[in-house]
Amino acid sequence: MFPRKISNRAIKVSINNYKLYELLKLNIRRKKALKIDSLMIAPEKFLERFGETRNEHIYYVVDGIGKIEFIDFEEKPFFIEPYSLIYIPYAVKHRIINEGSAILHIIDFILMEF
Repeated sequence: MFPRKISNRAIKVSINNYKLYELLKLNIRRKKALKIDSLMIAPEKFLERFGETRNEHIYYVVDGIGKIEFIDFEEKPFFIEPYSLIYIPYAVKHRIINEGSAILHIIDFILMEF
């Protein structure tokens, strides 16, 4: 499975968005746990994620602009902005880069399998 943008612009509502819930419900059936993190990346900084063999990520961008680059993977970078929704499958190394002048705030839904 490849990384992909789920939606270029999600509906501008709270994080309890029904569409987001349905997306998680479809993916969480075979999982054991759901962990939710809040990522805050300073301007011109990045966060590198090494391919976790048992975790999938769904990123929801709350504020800021940037891009997600893929390491060891021939996929074009995804440019992200508020309300972007991105799916990252198992074992995909990636880097989240803040390209703006404000903090990049992302909610990270981690689907964990044990």
